Amino acid sequence: MRYLIPVIVILLSACGSNTETQKQRFLIRGNDALKQQNFREAVRFFNEAINLDSCYTAAINNLGIVHYRMGQYHKAELEYTRALACDPTFMDAYLNRANAFYELNELYRALDDLEYVEKKLPDSSAIHFRKGLIKTKMRKYGEALSSFDRAYALDTANEETLINRGTVKYYMDNFDAAEADLSKALKIDPLQANAYNALSLIEVEKENYGKAMELVNRALNLEAGQPYFLNNRGFIYLMQGDLERAKADIDRSITIDPNNGWAYRNKGWYYFKRESYKDAVRLLERAVKLDPFVSKGYLYLAQAYFAVGENDKACEALKETRANKTQVPRELEEKCR
Repeated sequence: MRYLIPVIVILLSACGSNTETQKQRFLIRGNDALKQQNFREAVRFFNEAINLDSCYTAAINNLGIVHYRMGQYHKAELEYTRALACDPTFMDAYLNRANAFYELNELYRALDDLEYVEKKLPDSSAIHFRKGLIKTKMRKYGEALSSFDRAYALDTANEETLINRGTVKYYMDNFDAAEADLSKALKIDPLQANAYNALSLIEVEKENYGKAMELVNRALNLEAGQPYFLNNRGFIYLMQGDLERAKADIDRSITIDPNNGWAYRNKGWYYFKRESYKDAVRLLERAVKLDPFVSKGYLYLAQAYFAVGENDKACEALKETRANKTQVPRELEEKCR
């Protein structure tokens, strides 16, 4: 599950000399273009401002935001770093650069930026929230939980903190506590699609597939075409034996986001159920390559290897299954003795 980290746009009023007035007008026009998602024009206006002042940190920062919104995270990081070279005390650029590092999977560098800002702003719930996201991505769930606890203590009205804390509790198999957080988030904002999807995942673990389907459909009604929700619904269809609907949702999810290991796991399991075991192996291998921690990925892969007679590979996959703290069925354990 992914949650968008807000980026901070710098707004300034025009004043002072003619050059000062001109560059601030370009900044304002760039901000307006950014709000309208007219990224090409936003880039042009911010560059016009920077041409008038090569260390105009507000425009450099906002140029980074344009690249970030376009998914050009490395370019965004370079602009934030350029802004900080001009003004090392510019806190918003540190926060925005942490966002870029998060997307680039340079998680320790993201933490460095956040911890620097935390020294200046120790009681910012946003900083602790972002640290929670990073710790979750690192799979340091205990530390993530502590960060979300701190963020929530500082801002009890933020439903996104509750959703993310509930998701971490789900990853830790603490389903009742996860459900409590997610339900509380929906009381604050009943239109939070991520909360319904996370509640659906909990029902999947409980094998309550009818309830899980109801919840994921509520998520999709709010965010039609969201690839993680589609993939989740596809898996529920698999568990219900509706293979063709499952394949349609999973294929659509992969088309939208071709780098989601969970989707390849589900498609591999679809082929396993179709007894197309070689295709199952191919897709499940891709799933664990994209994400070695994908739930039951190695377990499903082991079963596919057994089905094609590659028992040694199957037993190696079971070792990875145990390393991921996934329970291995006794009948599979006995095949590796």
